[in-house]
Amino acid sequence: MRALLIETYGPVDSHRIQEVADPSPQSGHVIVRVRAVGLNYPDALMLQGKYQIRPEPPFVPGRDCAGEIVAVGPDVSEFTVGDRVVAQVFSGAFAELVPVPVERLFKLPDGLSYADAAGAITVFNTAYVATVLRACLKPGERVLITGAAGGVGLAATQLCTMLGGRVTAAVSTDEKADLCRANGAVDILKLTDEDPDALKDAFKEAARQFTGGKGYEIVIDTVGGDVFTAGLRALGFAGRMIVVGFASGRISETRMHYILYNNLAILGAPLDIHFARELERMRAAVSHWTTMMARGALSSNITERLPFEAIGDAFRRILERKTKGKIVLEID
Repeated sequence: MRALLIETYGPVDSHRIQEVADPSPQSGHVIVRVRAVGLNYPDALMLQGKYQIRPEPPFVPGRDCAGEIVAVGPDVSEFTVGDRVVAQVFSGAFAELVPVPVERLFKLPDGLSYADAAGAITVFNTAYVATVLRACLKPGERVLITGAAGGVGLAATQLCTMLGGRVTAAVSTDEKADLCRANGAVDILKLTDEDPDALKDAFKEAARQFTGGKGYEIVIDTVGGDVFTAGLRALGFAGRMIVVGFASGRISETRMHYILYNNLAILGAPLDIHFARELERMRAAVSHWTTMMARGALSSNITERLPFEAIGDAFRRILERKTKGKIVLEID
């Protein structure tokens, strides 16, 4: 089979698609013939050796894929050959055949394409953990989302809106603002200056303008760094800061006395640990959003569909922030 093989960590466009041995199904696993793979920012970090977990090369990276089951291992009863599925694995998805443990495998409803499923699974699962499991969003609450035009940001915007929240999208361009509005954002915070003090002023002004000065109940931060610090200034009494990631490349820091004096909460929203600790809730989440997507109530926001061979260039553009929405690679 063909697969993207990491032999030595390096730039995202330095790795080659190669012929490697086909996998065989082990106990508790199935083999999925991949039709589409979704690309995520953490994948780009993994290719460079910058992710917090570094598998020993050689290995095949990749988290998200969708296709049909072609082989079933021992002790697997809930899936059969021919099932249409989407998988979210720690590594191995960037290949024509992928071994998947059953706890990371989900059946697809009729009407949902492989491309939509592969492009959506990480971002919608992450957004679900952030909005439902950690923020515990209630109808009528006001939510500020940073990096709102990215995959997770758009998914969180849709879920927050569906749950009755009012979303302010923090973006850097008018084009991204339009995309966020199309996904349900009501208000736009346009960030034009990266100076830390200017960011704080912009977030405080958004709270004044869009919440009547009361502050947001929830900020969902995907950027980190100075944007995280500024986002704290937009929270109102008992506000919740939901930490999703650090797309800026800088891990956030803050002075804890500000959290104490303003009665704030900072909550991490890690995805992978929820498969180990909250598997049934994650299965219910995937069933819900895939069904809603198949009905047209949610969008995967795929903006580009490219051949598998374009993976290096696609990741380079993701790192350069030249993309919006989701890029999906399709495998013949």
